[in-house]
Amino acid sequence: MSDIYKPGWQSHEYHRLSRTQRAAISKEVDRLFREQTGVSRRLDPTSSKDLELRRKWLRIRDTVMDKREDEINEEIDAMRRDSILTEIPDEMEWMGWKQAAQLLETWFERTPAITPNYSAAVTNIIKMDWVLQFGRAKVAYDQIFKERIWTNDASRRRMAAILKQKPRVAGQLWGDLSKPVTTVDEEWINARPVSNGLNFDAMSGALGAFELQVAFAGSLLSIGSGEFQVSIEEIGIYVKDSFDFNGSQFLGFWGYRDDPINNDDFRQWRAQNNAGGDFRVFSDVKRTKLTTPDLVKGSL
Repeated sequence: MSDIYKPGWQSHEYHRLSRTQRAAISKEVDRLFREQTGVSRRLDPTSSKDLELRRKWLRIRDTVMDKREDEINEEIDAMRRDSILTEIPDEMEWMGWKQAAQLLETWFERTPAITPNYSAAVTNIIKMDWVLQFGRAKVAYDQIFKERIWTNDASRRRMAAILKQKPRVAGQLWGDLSKPVTTVDEEWINARPVSNGLNFDAMSGALGAFELQVAFAGSLLSIGSGEFQVSIEEIGIYVKDSFDFNGSQFLGFWGYRDDPINNDDFRQWRAQNNAGGDFRVFSDVKRTKLTTPDLVKGSL
């Protein structure tokens, strides 16, 4: 003989359910009861012969109620996590992270898109003057000019690749930095990374780690016999980044309970809500006229 069945919270919650909900629970319990005992007949609530079977049925019911409670808690937790994620832009605004909030709101509003199949690029939120207020970006920007990286071997190789893709005529102008940044980006010639490190500030919220891209305006002085020469008269530098939640990355503690948020939380949100579009982020182009044009020769 088994131990006497003692009703617990599961029994109490079962009897608080609506008639329809109780019927659904009982149907599942009946199915499990048949599988475990082989008994499919209706139990007699007055028969001592069915006492052990009735206890078995009740214990199975408690197990089903346990599972139902776990599923309910999971649903509540998922709803709470959804709320935390969608409220992060408001937290960012309160922290003064305007750009980060705008980019995240854009991601939430878009239809699903996953890197590298980006949705439309965002070019109107990040400004170079704002980026250069942050020391790590200013150091990388200044180093670009200090090293004049538009004259190095990597830049020459990139120029040669552009010439092979888009044949040009000697004397032709090269580059127009007044065009939209996405057009300027088609002929970038070099880049420098800006790491995020352990920073937790407005720029890390908006961009994390990113690159400063380099383009130029000038003219193609000569081309032929496997060589070319260009005159570089103006330099354009801009931010290029990918706004996505790929990979595994801890994104900080958010919400009033300081929940740890990771990239996969946003991927799950996208799957559950059929929204959340990755996109490229570009800043405006910061242009600098060179006092004296740089003449650069390269091989095709």
